[in-house]
Amino acid sequence: MPSGNKRRNQLAGDEDGGEGGLDRRRVMQYMAATGVAASIAGCSSGDDSTSTTSGTTTSGTSVSQDEIPSGGTFIYGTTGNTNGLNVFRVGDGETSARAEMVMDLGYVRESPEYSDFLPLWFEDMTVEQPVNQIDIKLRENLQFGEGYGELTAEDYLWCIDNIWTADWANFTYASEFTVGSDEEPIQFEKVDKYTIRETIPNSRPFFPYNEPLSYMFPIPKEIAQPYVEDQNAEGLAQDNAIMRATFNGNLGPWDLKRWSQQSIMEFERGEDYYLREAAANDDRVPEIFTEAPYFDEYHFQYFDKAQTARQALQAGEIDATFIPSTQVGSYENNESDDLQLYENPYRAWSGYLGINHRANGWSQLRNKEVRHALAHIYNNNFVVENIADGRAAAQNTLHPSWGPYAPDDPVTFEGSLETARELLESGTSSDYGYSGDTFVGPDGNQVELTVVYQSGETDDLRAAYLKQRLNQVGIALNQETTSWTSLLSNFFQPGQKASGFSGTIGYGEDNTSGGPYNPGPWDEVVSSNSWDFMLTLGFSYGPLTPAGTIASLFGEQGNFNAYGYTPDRDLGAMRDEAQTAESREAAQSTIQEMLSYLSEERPVIFEYNPFNFYAYRNQVQNIGESPPESYWNMLQDRSSTRMYFSNGSSGR
Repeated sequence: MPSGNKRRNQLAGDEDGGEGGLDRRRVMQYMAATGVAASIAGCSSGDDSTSTTSGTTTSGTSVSQDEIPSGGTFIYGTTGNTNGLNVFRVGDGETSARAEMVMDLGYVRESPEYSDFLPLWFEDMTVEQPVNQIDIKLRENLQFGEGYGELTAEDYLWCIDNIWTADWANFTYASEFTVGSDEEPIQFEKVDKYTIRETIPNSRPFFPYNEPLSYMFPIPKEIAQPYVEDQNAEGLAQDNAIMRATFNGNLGPWDLKRWSQQSIMEFERGEDYYLREAAANDDRVPEIFTEAPYFDEYHFQYFDKAQTARQALQAGEIDATFIPSTQVGSYENNESDDLQLYENPYRAWSGYLGINHRANGWSQLRNKEVRHALAHIYNNNFVVENIADGRAAAQNTLHPSWGPYAPDDPVTFEGSLETARELLESGTSSDYGYSGDTFVGPDGNQVELTVVYQSGETDDLRAAYLKQRLNQVGIALNQETTSWTSLLSNFFQPGQKASGFSGTIGYGEDNTSGGPYNPGPWDEVVSSNSWDFMLTLGFSYGPLTPAGTIASLFGEQGNFNAYGYTPDRDLGAMRDEAQTAESREAAQSTIQEMLSYLSEERPVIFEYNPFNFYAYRNQVQNIGESPPESYWNMLQDRSSTRMYFSNGSSGR
C-alpha cells in the first residue's frame, strides 16, 4: 500500500534499512506523525521519465493502467524479525511496517503543506485557520473483518478514551494527544457517523506532521473491552487477534496468510481493499490503485545473515533485499542484467553510538567530557568515509544533513586521540586515571566496557573500529552480538529496578512513566542486561518536526529515552514552545537551539544518516526513481501496492 507520513518517532535498525522497503510505512510515518504513494516516477534506470497518474513509467517506457500485469509472489529478503503485526505496540519501525501491510492510515502527505495529502481512510479534512479545529471525515464502507462492522468515528473516540490515552495502557504515543507545557488534551468529538472534530487548545503550526489520528490503528471494541475492564495491557498486547491483526477486513491492501516465526511472513492480496473503489471515484487517488496491489502475494523471507539474503537474490530465489553501503560498489560496477539498484539519499534516520546513562552502564558516561572524549575516539567522519564508503552524510546532532533545521555551526570533533586521553582524565572521577598507556579504574584494573549490537557487515565494522580506537586510549572493549528482538527487549528497554532501589519506579511524586521505553529515571530502572554502548539501533523520525523527536528521544521523560539521559535543559518545554509557536518560522530558532544543544551535549555519539540501497530483480517494476528527486518523492517509492512483475509472474 502506499507509503506514508512520518507518522511518529520510531526505533529502527540500520542493517536492514527498513523491512520490505515498505515505504508506505515511511510515507505515513513522515506525515505527521504520518501516508500513499501517488504518482509513479521512472524506474531505476536513471532516466528522466516523468510521472503520470494514468499509468506508470518503467525504464523509460510508459505503461498504461490497462497494461499493468497482475500476478506472482514477491519475496523480500530481510534479516529482521517476525514478531507479529501488533497494532497496539507499534513503537519500532519493523512492527509498524508489518502492521501497515494490512491496515492503512489516515492519509499520506505529499508536500510540507497541510492541504497537500493523498487521502486514505480520511476522505477529507477541513482545517480552520489558525490551525485549531480540524474536521476529519472518514470514508464510508471501511470495514473491520470478522464481523466487527464498519470503522466509524465512534471507533476512534472509543480507542482514544479507553486505550490510546488511558493510563493503564501505557501507550507509546499517548503524549501526542496533548498539546503544550500544561499537556492540555486535544478535544475530540463526534460530528456525525463518519466525522470527527478535533479541537486543539493551542496554536499547532506543525499540523499535519503531528496530527495523531492519522497514524493510529483503531481496535474493535469487542476485542479490547475485556482488557480495558481488567486494565490488562500485557493481555491486550498478546491477544492473537492483535498480534495478527485478524480484524483488518478491507482496511489494507494485504491479509496475513501465514506466519512462521523467524522464517517467513506471507501476505495475500486483500480481495476487498477499499482504496480500489476510492481510486475509481476520487480524482485525488491515482488510477493505479484501482487494481492495487498487483502481486498475488507478498512475502517477507527472514535470513540469519544479510549475505545469505543477497546470495538468494543472485540465485533468483527472492526479488529484493537491502544492500549495505559496504557492498554497493560491487552492484554499481557489476550490476547484472538481472538486477537493478535503488538508492535513497533522503533517509530520515540517524545512526549513532548509543550510550547507556542508566545505573547498569559505566557511570562515567554521564559526564559530558567523557562523551566528548568518545566523540574524538569514535570519529563520525571516519565512519562515513571509510566504513560507509562515503555513502552517508555525517551528523553532529539529531537531524539529517539535508533537513531544513540543520544548524549552521554544530560542534564537531576532529578525532584526536591525544585530546580524548586528556578529556578522559579530566572528565572521570578522581579514582580513574592512566597507568602507563592503560586507563584504569578504582580497582586498579583496566577499564573494560561492552558494546552490544546485531551482527551485520556495517555494524561489525563499526564495532571493530570502536574497539580499535578504545584500545588506543587504553580501554578494553567487549563485543556482544544479539538479535534485534533481544537488543530491544533485553538491552534497550528498561524494565527492572536498579540495584539498591526499592521504591516505586517513576518520575516525580506521582511516579509518572514516560512509557514502556522509559518507565522511570536512570537510577531507578535499568534493562535486564547491562551494556555501555549500543550499535544497530537508530532513530527514524519526521525531519520536519525535530522538536518532538528531540524531546521524545532525549527529554528526561521522553517516551523513547530508554538511554536514561538526563539533560540540564527542559527539552520537553522547548518542544512545547516550538510546537505551539504562532508559525513554523517562529519555531525555527527554538528548534535550532535544541539541535545545537544536543550537538554540544552528545547524549549519544552522533554519527550519520546513511543512504539506503536496495537491489531488485529486473522483473520488478515501478520501484521509483533512483535516486529520488526529493524527500517527498522518496516517500512514494517502493510501495508494495504499486510494484508489479513485468510479465505478471516472478518466473520462479
